[in-house]
Amino acid sequence: MHRITVFGGAFLLAVCFVGLLPEAVCIQELHGSEASVSLWPFLAVLVGFLVQQVLDGISAHAEHGHTEEGFTLTGLMIGLSLHALLEGMPIVGVDGTVNWGLVIGIVIHNIPVALILVGLMTARGMGMGKVLLLLTLFALMTPIGSLLEVLVLQPEGLWRCVIVGVVVGVLLHVSSSILFDHKRNHFSWLNLGIIVLAFALAMLTIH
Repeated sequence: MHRITVFGGAFLLAVCFVGLLPEAVCIQELHGSEASVSLWPFLAVLVGFLVQQVLDGISAHAEHGHTEEGFTLTGLMIGLSLHALLEGMPIVGVDGTVNWGLVIGIVIHNIPVALILVGLMTARGMGMGKVLLLLTLFALMTPIGSLLEVLVLQPEGLWRCVIVGVVVGVLLHVSSSILFDHKRNHFSWLNLGIIVLAFALAMLTIH
């Protein structure tokens, strides 16, 4: 499971830089060369980074296998659900196309998260029926986020770039936390190979 986590983190990192970030800076083309305007997507990335920091505080990092003091299943579900809602928003582009690179990255990343979630819930004595219900709700949050963005918000121009920028910040926080977790990810040639493979496959998926 550790290797899947590393692969998923590297895949999402590549998707951010090769797929999402270029879309986020599209505001430069829409508003000319004004430096003050072109900063908005990058400021949104910083906001997204802070948002994920708050979500990690709510979930106490338990989704990464850490059991910090103050961890609760309620906090974990809230943190994970809000994160999943956000990362689903840029899946459908303004032209109606699906960002399959992001979809694949989210699925790979959520495999170990879902396994950890199930383990934590069963360890707390939760019945399998309730476990499956909460797991289903978690799985639905990403498509709900995508539908919310397409059907309700319908952002264009600046707001679309800001939303994408926020999600880039969220995913950069998650992927960097995974790849630079020195307690678990000591350097190895195998890990490096997994990261390079994830980068290559992400670029092939996006382009």
